[in-house]
Amino acid sequence: MTETPAPPADITVDGTGLLCVTLLLRLRARIADTAAGTVVHVIATDPAAPLDLPAWCHMTASLTQRPVTVRWLRS
Repeated sequence: MTETPAPPADITVDGTGLLCVTLLLRLRARIADTAAGTVVHVIATDPAAPLDLPAWCHMTASLTQRPVTVRWLRS
């Protein structure tokens, strides 16, 4: 089965090195005035992000189009 590629992002929020609480505050500020259908690419390194981001989207009635993808990179 082939995965459908993600649509291009309208906004990218880079939360590299941030805890989820700070990332979510940054995300909320960036999408405050966006139109419905805006695609947001979130980059997160906090291990809690795969749980926290979908929960935040649910609580704020923001829709996620696909599950959070987790990729661990080692430098």
